[in-house]
Amino acid sequence: MRELMNIIRSRRSTRAFQPGKLPPREQIEQLVEAAQWAPSGMGKQLWHFTVLYNADKSMELARAVSAATDRGPDYNFYHAPVQIIVSYERDERHAFLDGSAAMENILLMAENLGLGSCWINQIRDCCDEPEVRKLLTSYGIPSSHIVIASAAIGYIAKETPAKSRKEGTVTFVE
Repeated sequence: MRELMNIIRSRRSTRAFQPGKLPPREQIEQLVEAAQWAPSGMGKQLWHFTVLYNADKSMELARAVSAATDRGPDYNFYHAPVQIIVSYERDERHAFLDGSAAMENILLMAENLGLGSCWINQIRDCCDEPEVRKLLTSYGIPSSHIVIASAAIGYIAKETPAKSRKEGTVTFVE
């Protein structure tokens, strides 16, 4: 249990990846396996995981997202060479809950394997824009799916410093 809590506490969002340097495919497969073991509302598991194991395709998608969201020419998913895109049936009630649980498993497993990771939301915001959808379809994402998020994965080029954490509010009712 302590080891898991250390992983949870030490995970950081990577903001600078080593461009073009792919982690071993076996490690990426472990990340997807971790995602597949995430809890799922009503046990439906209707998610779809699409792995862009290609730095050029990751950058191609970043450019399309940048154009669709007017983010400018420097938007690049922090140069992550791998994207694990989590999509789900568009009208499914548990889509965002299930997809978020899968994303968290990916990020924690990446930390465990010594890989950098970053939760990318921007694809969700524009997944139905024509140029973005065209790419997503070419990558095998069903047109009936909405993108929940993407995990940018790779080797860390620059460590992200820890941010202060807010304690939040906890109420125990006995």
